[in-house]
Parts: sequence; C-alpha cells; structure tokens
Amino acid sequence: MTDNQQNELAIQRFVEYIQIKTVQPEPDYESALKFLKNYAQELGLEYRTIKLDQDRHAAVLTWLSPSSTEKSILLNSHIDVVPVFEEHWIVPPFSGEIRDGKIYGRGTQDMKCVGIQYLEAIRRLKTAKYEPKRTIHCLFVPDEEIGGERGMKQLLTLDEFKDLNVGFVLDEGLASENDVFQVYYGDRACLWIEIIVKGNTGHGSRLIENTAAEKAQFLLNEMLKYRTDEKERFRESQTADKPLQLGEITTINLTKLDGGVQINVVPDQYTLAFDCRIKPNGYDAFKQFLNDLIERIPKKNNEEITFVYKQDSGPLLLTDIENSSWWLDSFKRGCEEMACKLNWTVFPAGTDSRFLRNVGYPAIGFSPMINTPVLLHDHNEYLAKDVFLHGIDIYIRLIENLTNEPKSNV
Repeated sequence: MTDNQQNELAIQRFVEYIQIKTVQPEPDYESALKFLKNYAQELGLEYRTIKLDQDRHAAVLTWLSPSSTEKSILLNSHIDVVPVFEEHWIVPPFSGEIRDGKIYGRGTQDMKCVGIQYLEAIRRLKTAKYEPKRTIHCLFVPDEEIGGERGMKQLLTLDEFKDLNVGFVLDEGLASENDVFQVYYGDRACLWIEIIVKGNTGHGSRLIENTAAEKAQFLLNEMLKYRTDEKERFRESQTADKPLQLGEITTINLTKLDGGVQINVVPDQYTLAFDCRIKPNGYDAFKQFLNDLIERIPKKNNEEITFVYKQDSGPLLLTDIENSSWWLDSFKRGCEEMACKLNWTVFPAGTDSRFLRNVGYPAIGFSPMINTPVLLHDHNEYLAKDVFLHGIDIYIRLIENLTNEPKSNV
C-alpha cells in the first residue's frame, strides 16, 4: 500500500467514525462498538468489551506483546460527543464532509480524531513489522462528555481493568492555535454549585426586609469579587517571564439565575448556579472560602439557605513531570524526534484522566493538533486533513518510544 493509499484509508476510517451518531444524550454506542470490532479484525488486534452497566460497555483493542509481564501502555479515548445546533453548521454535523482540506463533523477534535490516529499508527507499525516489547491497549470508553461516572470512573473499579496491567496512559488534550503542542499533566478540580436563597415576599411596591434578592446580591458580590481577583491576577501575569495559563487559576462563572413569578411580586426565593474550576492544589482553600461564605450570608436562620454540590470532583492529583521517569522521558524523546515544541500545563476543564491519576496511573493529555482553532463543542468543528495525518506520524514515534525498551521496574 502506498503512502497516499494509507492516508486515504485513514481519512476514510475517520469519516466513518464521525458518521456514527454517538451524540449525547442518546449515543449510538452499539454501532460504534460494531465499527471498532471490525477495525480490530482488520488490524489483527484482540478485541473485547467490558460491561459497565446494562447499556454501557468499554471496548479494548489490544496489540499483545510477548513480553506480557511488562507494564502496558493505555491509549485512551472516549466514544461519545456533545450535541449540535444543526442550523449553525455549514455542513451536516455527522457527515464528515471535506471542504478545502478540512474534515468537518462533531468529534473531529473532541476526540474521534485521536482514537483513529492511535489505530492508524498501529496499522503502519504492523505494516513495518514493528514488534512492541510492551502490550498496547487502545481503550474506547463511553460517557466522558457527561462526567464519566458510568464510564471511566466505573471501569476503574473492575478487575477487567486491573488485568490490563497499565503503566502509563495517553489521553485527550486540546488543539493549539500556534505551532506549540499543548501537553496536560493534570485537570482542574470541578465544583458545580446550586444555591437556593429564601426570603420574605410581598407586593412589589413595598420595602420588604430580609428578601431573597438581598441574599442573592451578597452571594453574587462575593463570588464575582473572587472571579475578578483571579482575572486580574491572570491579566497581570501576562507580562511576566512565565505568564499564568488558564489551568493555573481558579475560574468562577454564574451559569444560572432563576427566580420570580410576576413583575409586581417580590420573589420568595432565587436559585443561583456556579461553575467553579479550581487551580492545582487549591481545592481545600476554595472549599473553605465557600464554607465561610455560607456562614456570612445575611439570614435569620439556616433554613433560608440551601447549598448543593451538583458535582464535586474532590482534590485532583497531578502526573509528576518534575522528576525523571522512564515513561515521561520516552514521551519527551518521541516528541523531540518529531520536532514537537511542547507547552506543559493543566487542562482547564475535565477529562477521564482525572480518574486515572487519582488512583495512581501517570496520565498525559495530548491531542496532536497545532495551528488549529479550538473548536471542541463549537459549531462547525473541523480538523485539517494534513493536521490529522501528521498526528498519526507523531503517534507512531510515541508508541515506538513507549514500547521498545522494557524495564521491569516501571
């Protein structure tokens, strides 16, 4: 098979994967698993599924090494994608249509590209008669886009995952708008908070005491002051030798504000929701800030305040990048051989890697997409063909470096 034929086949498989509507909230996982099973047979990989619950399975495509006692590498990707607003797309969002050298479709960046790049890198290594000295597992998991509770988090509790004997994980990253690849060694902690404040009601013409609006105002002032302080700290750092990156600060955003039934009736309650993403090692201090804030809200009694954590990731561990390790050195060497300029940082949102890191697996987030606008979850998501194909070449070199020198102590 010529290089052009290999490239066309890779693009064809990528388009076929995009065309499977694994879109939340009702992803077509059955068709995706069938596609992956056929892919495994095509490449000569072992294929199995791991049942997570009644209608959720993870797929594992394995290139088994004779040195099977060595720790394996795990190439992780998620199958599901987020919903679309079709009226804002210039092409059908699940068509995989190619225009001007760009492959359009939901999941082209997040993250069907990476799953296909893993497999196409393996195809080319097999064609070249490469023999890995570590087992390689390509893992495809469900439900990352809705938090991963029934996906990766559940999977990590099962013996079937422990049996994979994982030593190191590659997972998703983000596109980069310049020529520097983004590499993620951690995720920010996440708190989704819903606060219901209650107060006295009455006619809109009266000056009523102890209203819900006053409590809501206090909350907004305090939360947005925290946000402003962090925003200013971020802004001031941009002129420093090492400016802060988004993953290194705490962000707070008001995402919901509900209340009131009629314009001349003072509401007896308001509901406020905040999306908080917390900088590395800042979880405990931020949680204390919230606890103190609850105590300081003006109120007659505690029943006037309901504070609910809709999502609480807890503190999140980071992959150690300060100290040398065989895994990390191998990853860096592979990138150097491909002349990749790297920026090491913390992922500003959340990925499945947070679950892996928190139970002790070193995990790196890396999606090889440079000179590309960040379009995950956006309208008209696309990935240029040449960027997609170059990513396959990068994964070839990474897989080689991560599997060609077995060390029994890692």
